Amino acid sequence: MFNLSSSPDAGASHIAALDLGSNSFHMIVARWDNGQLTLLDRLREPVRLGFGLQADGSLSKDARERALACLERFGECLRAYPSRSVRIVGTKTLRSISDAGEFLAAAEARLGHPVEIISGDEEARLIYLGVAHCIAPDKGNRIVMDIGGGSTEVILGAGMTPSLKESLNMGCVAITKQFFNDGKVTEKSITKALIACLQELQPVKDEFIERGWQEVLGASGSIKAVAKVCETNGWSDGAISATSLDKIIARYLDAGKLDIDMPGLSDDRKPVFLGGAIVLRALFEALQLKSMIAADWALREGLLFDQKGRLENHDIRQASVDALALRFHVNMEKATAVEKTALNLLTQVAQKWQLTARDASKLLGWAARLYQVGLDIAHNDYHKHSAYIVQHVDLAGCSRAEQTQLSALVLAHRKRFPAKNFPLDNTDLVRLAILLRLAAIFHRGRIKDGLPNISLIADGKKIKLSLPHHWLQNHPLTQADLDTEQRHLGDIGYELMVSGN
Repeated sequence: MFNLSSSPDAGASHIAALDLGSNSFHMIVARWDNGQLTLLDRLREPVRLGFGLQADGSLSKDARERALACLERFGECLRAYPSRSVRIVGTKTLRSISDAGEFLAAAEARLGHPVEIISGDEEARLIYLGVAHCIAPDKGNRIVMDIGGGSTEVILGAGMTPSLKESLNMGCVAITKQFFNDGKVTEKSITKALIACLQELQPVKDEFIERGWQEVLGASGSIKAVAKVCETNGWSDGAISATSLDKIIARYLDAGKLDIDMPGLSDDRKPVFLGGAIVLRALFEALQLKSMIAADWALREGLLFDQKGRLENHDIRQASVDALALRFHVNMEKATAVEKTALNLLTQVAQKWQLTARDASKLLGWAARLYQVGLDIAHNDYHKHSAYIVQHVDLAGCSRAEQTQLSALVLAHRKRFPAKNFPLDNTDLVRLAILLRLAAIFHRGRIKDGLPNISLIADGKKIKLSLPHHWLQNHPLTQADLDTEQRHLGDIGYELMVSGN
């Protein structure tokens, strides 16, 4: 999430990434040496969060306690790090639980850093990024698959860029919980599990097959565990095939239970290994795969590279915003003019309002570029359409919380302040909305002679806007808009004073 409040941010040579998955929580710490990622530490705990997801969407007490105890331990390593050096994301189970806000507050208190819940599409992008940095892409397409605890991501791409991404509702924990929760394995339960996975793949498989690929890669715990079992049992040199998957499934069927010893399989992977193998077998069948190689890197490493890009101002979110503006035919001349004015106003009040220059300017600038996207739907109440689009479209690089902040700014840029649909307790976001509203007023129509010098002074909830007296006299519509804005801001407790100089 955007950190809008300015605070001292100590420099750090290390960077950390946490993946709060449905099966395990992972943390890695690394540093950058001459442009290369050097991994310093890895921590993994099999929290099994997905097993605690109940029918009503709540999280069981046991799962919550396991998760928070793990995060308390992780937090001991992270509290000394500046927030800009840490990325923490939650995936399928955290996307699904109904009390996510309550859990996140408790998690952040233990970690000392914000947790982002990312969409399946964003999860897939980060997985592809991690794999692409692990195994250098060759010419042509590659397909990458990652079986997590609650979901499976399938990504097609070329080079460093994914072109087709799908997040499917099947994972090693989810399949185990649904079909093998009693610990028993029968031919009937295996068949049902396979059919369920094939049904999930049915709507998406044809597009992948039509595009084709030259390389098949798998990532994360389930696939790496399958590769190790294949190698340990002498079925392959580490590559995975449909035949080796059938051998794994057959061993469980012969034993009739989940709790079996298998050479190459770790104890903590045992409870969910068959579920992951069945998902992988369905992928092989639906996508007509012959062989797969396991990659060592995935989501967590992708997070590190993505964060490095942000720190070096190569932010994928900027490209996502610009692509969305282009898709909805935004008038970029007007949008960039509003952005320039809004950032000018931010510069004048940032210190007094204690707003951080980096994140506040990014969020404000992107809102200025996107507030018009709803005009492609209708002019009437277009700000509501704009907010809906920004909230629900897939913006690569953005977490749910970031899109919610961006959507709130877009919604609040005109008319009465949307008090019922805006987090008024978020003072920093309110103040950014005020700056966007003022900038939009100055660019509501085309001003042929350009804008004058605009002075803005802020002192808490008192704002003084100063313009040349003669300019105000020559622009009565802008003066009228500012008079209206005084009333709108007064409704939320802010006093806007407009004076000529």
